[in-house]
Amino acid sequence: MKKIFQRIDRIRGSGMATLNLKPSSSYYHLNGNRFPVDSIGKPDIKCRVTLLIDGNLIDFTIEELF
Repeated sequence: MKKIFQRIDRIRGSGMATLNLKPSSSYYHLNGNRFPVDSIGKPDIKCRVTLLIDGNLIDFTIEELF
């Protein structure tokens, strides 16, 4: 849980997040790219993070991000 809180703090501090997706994801072609963060949900194991990708807001879980 401590690592998740550290990851959330780092993402909040920089305002950017890097995708770390599984090959089965429909956004896998964007894997490894950094995107600006629009919002972050309640810090938890499945914390929702909304990224701005090509003008669209897309939700990911904290586990799918660096």
